[in-house]
Amino acid sequence: MKARPWLQGGGVAILYLLPLIAIFLTPTQDGLYHQVMPVTSLTRGALIDLLLLGFLLGLGFVWLNHLTSRLLQRLAWIPLLFLTAELVERGVAECLRALSTSIQVPHWAEYLPWIVLAAASLLLLVSPRAYDLTVRAAEVFLMSAGIATVFVILPRLVIACFNQAPPEQASFAKPVRQSWHPGEPRIVWLLFDELSYNQVIDHRQPDIDLPAFNRLQQESVSFSQLAPVGLRTERIIPGLFLGKSLDAIQSNRRGELFWRSNSQTDWQRFTPATTVFAAAQSQGWGTGAVGWYNPYCRLLAPVLDRCYWTYGEFSGGKRFSRLSSQQSMWQNARDGLPLVPQIENAWQPVSSVQNHGNDYRKVLKQAKALIEDENIRFAFVHLPVPHPPGVFTEPGQKANYLGNLIIADQALTELRGVIAKTAAASDTILIVSSDHSWRVAEWRALPDWTREEELASNGGLFDQRPVLMVRFPQQTQGEQIDRPESAMVVHQLLLDLIAGKVRTPEEWIATLSPAAAAVNQVANKK
Repeated sequence: MKARPWLQGGGVAILYLLPLIAIFLTPTQDGLYHQVMPVTSLTRGALIDLLLLGFLLGLGFVWLNHLTSRLLQRLAWIPLLFLTAELVERGVAECLRALSTSIQVPHWAEYLPWIVLAAASLLLLVSPRAYDLTVRAAEVFLMSAGIATVFVILPRLVIACFNQAPPEQASFAKPVRQSWHPGEPRIVWLLFDELSYNQVIDHRQPDIDLPAFNRLQQESVSFSQLAPVGLRTERIIPGLFLGKSLDAIQSNRRGELFWRSNSQTDWQRFTPATTVFAAAQSQGWGTGAVGWYNPYCRLLAPVLDRCYWTYGEFSGGKRFSRLSSQQSMWQNARDGLPLVPQIENAWQPVSSVQNHGNDYRKVLKQAKALIEDENIRFAFVHLPVPHPPGVFTEPGQKANYLGNLIIADQALTELRGVIAKTAAASDTILIVSSDHSWRVAEWRALPDWTREEELASNGGLFDQRPVLMVRFPQQTQGEQIDRPESAMVVHQLLLDLIAGKVRTPEEWIATLSPAAAAVNQVANKK
């Protein structure tokens, strides 16, 4: 039996599965890092799909090679050329998105399959010899992809299927060693993903009402010239915990985090014992984290008394959006096959908007429970708003970044209401921040970008300033720092609060020298 048709079948199969399999084999393991461990149900599902599709497509190529009519063979290759071009174009685009790279496929590339279809049809009519050469080139290309699949990708995928990480607890609660007592400080840190100072304070749109952020600015220390420490959530937040700027991160099949500050340093393991949570526990504080996207309960388990994290979006490309490490391998294998997601979405739609909305509601519910527990003296909450996509789905509501700003404001109102009902309300330091600002260029390139967002961003201009507002107990007067400051300032603030070195806004501002000379009262500026 000739190997050529089977290699070609494997080549087409790997082109289809490329966005999925790439995240299993890339050295950084970005896609798997954000999944609940273990991920073997994903890798084994992908292996089943690769073998099944390769076999079925191989049968198709065997049948094609046995056609006696030369004309029929030539005609059959026209849709195959179209399919190959489509898989290459979509596969590369989805693969780049899945790997979170800054490289984007140009918009015209989506027409590549149709260009190939038109060119192949024209060649068949005017120059059959040139058409045959084109088909031959496609055969060599698919065979090469098939050879790479058999000798490179398949062995590595098989190894990944049996490299199982320990089961992860994505939610837990431990007994707190020391209870909170009246008069002892408590910290509640609310981090709103992608919250922009420019959109919240400086250039808010006229129809966007944010009363909770208005109120907080008028009774907190805020920063008008805050410089971010990065643009990627998975680097920024662990960096704030450690007090270091992370220029690159990577993971392994156990979901552990490794980082380095620049290309010249060696990779270092993320160590919970060197974070602000460990500092809090060393002082007898109860600690807790609730969040989204980052695997907080995996990263910080030794230094947390209470934890919850979730992330419902799988990053293997749109065609694999229904996959999850918490499904069985047979469910993932089924949902990874061609047309199955489209059929399932016809009667049970699942979209990135729904996943994002579900994540938001889960995090908000768990955040309230965390804040209600006064024995958690250091409570960190990472909210998935105003990060796109839009959560609002009701008619008349803004299902975009601007709508998510309103949701973020509502969340702040609700969580401050929870704080107010606790016995520790008068002792609570509230920190409201963001990891990075609204990354306009990243979202502007997507098809769901709206004209309203285009106008709000002033034609796609990026303002890098994130948000940082800190309200001390009993503070009623807003103070604004109008000099450049790094967002890393929050790390030192946390250490000073935990150690008892800072108790008032005046004491903190004094540590920001020469910040004290650049302080303005918010009430006087309005």
